[in-house]
Amino acid sequence: MPYIHLQTNMQLSQDKKEQLLNDLTDLIAKDLNKPRRFIMTRCTDDQVMMFADSLDPLVFIELRSIRLPSAQTGQLSQSLTAFVDHNLGVKGNRIFMNFLDFEPSMWGHNGSTF
Repeated sequence: MPYIHLQTNMQLSQDKKEQLLNDLTDLIAKDLNKPRRFIMTRCTDDQVMMFADSLDPLVFIELRSIRLPSAQTGQLSQSLTAFVDHNLGVKGNRIFMNFLDFEPSMWGHNGSTF
């Protein structure tokens, strides 16, 4: 059910992208208490992106989920910022993220909705 997309202007190796996908899946499974089999992750690197009038390394994260608890977004922001800093060396002032909450009827899978 959760979908997380990490975008960056950094160029990453295939091994690094696969590691990020696996580690992001673990992080979201833990933080949202969701099974890994329902988590979709995406990593898009080498994007032409600018923030604060600078082309320095940056990250944008989008997290979508069914009934994403708004009370958890602050903790998720902290957790994801620490993850990006640790794995990519991008500091919090170069990371943007947004959180999108969906009703079950607006999320499809396997020919049905939740």
